[in-house]
Amino acid sequence: MLSDLLLPMFDDEYYPDVLAAEVRQCIFRFAKKVAKANISEKDIYHFANEAMAEINKLKPQFEDLDSSLDDSAADYIAEAMMMVVQEEGYMDIEMEELIGNREW
Repeated sequence: MLSDLLLPMFDDEYYPDVLAAEVRQCIFRFAKKVAKANISEKDIYHFANEAMAEINKLKPQFEDLDSSLDDSAADYIAEAMMMVVQEEGYMDIEMEELIGNREW
């Protein structure tokens, strides 16, 4: 399942593959944290905020390559994070809250 994360972002030529891969690595780290036993929904949102802080730092690199972290990227990232949490059995997580601290 994790190998399929962000496929739409990789398929979209607007986003450089090298940066989409970095975003996916942030989500992989998020997934490892979510996979730990006995975490709460509050923990999930905390881990999501950490992942988004990492992704926010990539914004200048996207701009340097004539791309950006835009609304479509936000949708791709949110969907990937939802796949992660639902795979772990957390069905009551709010998708918008997962990316709530995005800076674009």
